[in-house]
Amino acid sequence: MAAGGGFKAIWERLAFPLGFTTLVMAFVIGQIAAKPDYEALLRDLLADHKLTRVTEAEGGQVVFRDETKDSYVVISEAEGWGGPLIIGIRASAEGNIAEILNLRNFETPAYFEKLKKQYFFRQFAGKTVSADFLLGADINAVSGATVSSQGFTTAVRNAMHIAATEHFKLKPTWQQPALEFGVEEIGLIALFALAFFVAYAQGSVAKWGRLAMPWLALGFVGIYTNSSLSIGQLAGMVLGHIPDFQEHTLWWIMMIGALGSVFILGKNIYCAQVCPFQYVQRVLNKISGINLAVRPGVQKSARTVVGWMTWTALMLIFLTSHPTLGSYEPFSMMFSLTGAGIQWYILPLSLIGSFFVLNFWCRLFCPVGHVLHSTVRVRRRVLGGAKKVEAKPEAEEVLPAEPEDKGDLWRKES
Repeated sequence: MAAGGGFKAIWERLAFPLGFTTLVMAFVIGQIAAKPDYEALLRDLLADHKLTRVTEAEGGQVVFRDETKDSYVVISEAEGWGGPLIIGIRASAEGNIAEILNLRNFETPAYFEKLKKQYFFRQFAGKTVSADFLLGADINAVSGATVSSQGFTTAVRNAMHIAATEHFKLKPTWQQPALEFGVEEIGLIALFALAFFVAYAQGSVAKWGRLAMPWLALGFVGIYTNSSLSIGQLAGMVLGHIPDFQEHTLWWIMMIGALGSVFILGKNIYCAQVCPFQYVQRVLNKISGINLAVRPGVQKSARTVVGWMTWTALMLIFLTSHPTLGSYEPFSMMFSLTGAGIQWYILPLSLIGSFFVLNFWCRLFCPVGHVLHSTVRVRRRVLGGAKKVEAKPEAEEVLPAEPEDKGDLWRKES
């Protein structure tokens, strides 16, 4: 017993540093292996074509001459929803686009299929290098895959406009992308403002705000924008997959609101107020009328399980540099009915569990909640320890007790 207890204590002390070290190693290995081989990607897709690399490409672009189709293929990259995407743009010597070649993308398969089914890529055929290539202007986005549409459009625009100025020596006459700031962006800012207000304020106004918050989060974040946070998005930031602010303002607002509350205020506002999936679980639990208590031992074991699940997801993401590969959350599938692989099993299981345990998924299995809440705890302990050292340098350090989170993520049953 003593030996077993000693081993358990040692493991508890070493688990975090070992997990962190292996994640760093996976990140380094993934970054080394992630550098794309454009020629190999292109030859895999066009195995029967005679391709010649243009060694003196203008503007630093990678360009191939396709002798088989008497055309050129310009390689371009941009940020999509799931991470970086690489395309080849087949164009004539006169600068007219013939087709778009998908070389590599990390988009959710269901979203990419939407682009293909809606013939999104056919819109580029026949356009010249000096076209605007702007969503809503000369390119139409696919509903339900707007961010992916934006990513591919940006990749085409960047490549073609470089070619226009560097190769064809044309003066820029095309429109520049404008700041994306409309109903979605204003609505998300207002929603976070309300979330901060109801988290801190008291009185009748705050009470009405708390009553409205579930419906606003469900309707806006869940159904209208389908912009719930995922572990893939958080890991993608670490990998450097950060989209352009001007064209992906909604993404920036979500990250600033969610992570800002964690790092600056020390509160997990996103999970407690903004996440729409927790409200779905609340409704289901209300319908059943069953609210089984989760014993402390079970809760502790569940945190260990979600810790390992999160570690596994991050290892997959870092080793492959594929942010969507490790995203197993049911959020997107819940509100768009599009998902992949394990999500088809996780969504019904999480919904069934919610009938019996309040916020079943959030409390026991959510990797986003685990990361955000753990970051809040680390922040509190670091700041609390620093204050004690500063006030009483000679005194023994005692970390402050972790206060109970007032949000629903870790709420105890009454």
